Amino acid sequence: MKKLLTITLILILLLCTVTYGRKTTGLYEERVGNFTGPITGTEQDDNIKASLDLAHTDLDAMITYDTDVLALLGQSTGGVFYIDSSASGTTGVTWATAVNDLEEAMALCTNDAGDIIILAPGHAETIGGAAAIDLDISGITIIGLGTGELRPTFTYDTTTDSIAIGADDVRIKNCRFIATVTAVANAIIIEATMENTIIEDCIFENETAGTDEFVDTILISGTGSDGTIIRNNIFMSDTSENAGPKASINFVDCDLLEVYGNKFFGDAGDAHVFNETTASNFVSIYGNTFHQGAIGDAKLDTTPAISLVATTTGLIYDNTIAVNTANESLAIVAADCHVFGNRYSEIQGSSLEVGKTYVMSSATVVSGATDNIFTVAGGRIEIISMFGECTTVIGTVGATDIYVDATAGSDYDADFSTAVDIDALGAGDTITFSNAISEGVLTFVANQGAGQPLSWYCPAGILIVDPTTTSTGAVTWWMTFRPLEEGVTVTAGP
Repeated sequence: MKKLLTITLILILLLCTVTYGRKTTGLYEERVGNFTGPITGTEQDDNIKASLDLAHTDLDAMITYDTDVLALLGQSTGGVFYIDSSASGTTGVTWATAVNDLEEAMALCTNDAGDIIILAPGHAETIGGAAAIDLDISGITIIGLGTGELRPTFTYDTTTDSIAIGADDVRIKNCRFIATVTAVANAIIIEATMENTIIEDCIFENETAGTDEFVDTILISGTGSDGTIIRNNIFMSDTSENAGPKASINFVDCDLLEVYGNKFFGDAGDAHVFNETTASNFVSIYGNTFHQGAIGDAKLDTTPAISLVATTTGLIYDNTIAVNTANESLAIVAADCHVFGNRYSEIQGSSLEVGKTYVMSSATVVSGATDNIFTVAGGRIEIISMFGECTTVIGTVGATDIYVDATAGSDYDADFSTAVDIDALGAGDTITFSNAISEGVLTFVANQGAGQPLSWYCPAGILIVDPTTTSTGAVTWWMTFRPLEEGVTVTAGP
């Protein structure tokens, strides 16, 4: 019996050491302790069982952390401290002794020890002033537990509230930062010369849309703040018609800045990623999604999504950008960077894949002076087939033709057919095209199911059916086409 119990305890300790690393094992030894009970009898069995139950409870708590948290715990050589706004402990070494806020936990940490601070799901703090939370211990990692609204939350209720990073090698993960008033200057300020900050998996948002916002959400405030990594965050910056926002990320000077995997939404007055004054080197901005405009509004802003000092160097690639600049090249302003592989659109709605064939229908009436069939936006298409099916008897409409009214102006307008009389077409009759090459002849033949193959080059604009006179009738048009460039959308009607 003694051998079996001894082997069981050894296996548990080995499991803790291998899985969670040295510091976590120390925590288990502190909680479980060494067995000092009787050598024989049922009292020994009860003592061992109690220790095993306690270890099992702690293991269950540990496996609720995500794999990245477990990895960090395993790598840590420093302390692990716990924060819970509903707690009132002082040592912070267990959830039972968790301290109340982040400043209390900072006081427990040591520079360059690799300390980890873990925030409970649902933890909540109000900032309380400029740099009221000062992360000035180097090498600390701050991890929020929970998903969605259960992420630990930091609330900003004055315009000067901010969290300052005043040490090197600080990492913040999985927290919420919420502006509850207009024009909060900054959510997080990385102070000058503070290197190797990591901000990841966080969300920056406002309490009331159209009223609350951060001006410069993350500000890298001075020279020498190199090696910052900002990844996999969500920025909700509202509209620039308020007192802000100006930028989601504003860096004065930051060599080796890396911005990737983030989602930027809202109307940033300067740019979502903005390099304010000083040229930086080796900047990497990639794999991000930018929506530069009012949230929930068809309006996109004409301000670039990314705007850097002309002599800043680096790579900007594989970003998806929705912005209404005059042309695609103005969506990213970065004269000395290599810019490639980015996707751009200024059209609300789903863009279509270049070269892929699509079929679309549009039900129109032939009773007005003109009837809009399709709207092509964001680029050019090739129309490779079109026919109409009469669904309601057509009265006297006279000679009718189809043309495109181009968005770019009258120089790009094109007639796709000559005018032909389509009076007295009945329900079920079809309208097809014959000899339709470029501006060819439009021929209507009742009950004919197909026309000749087409190849109409169609610029962005509106395809229109133009009868001579007002009458009655309805036609459903079917168009087969393929986009010739990225960002194209096609919709039925005007």
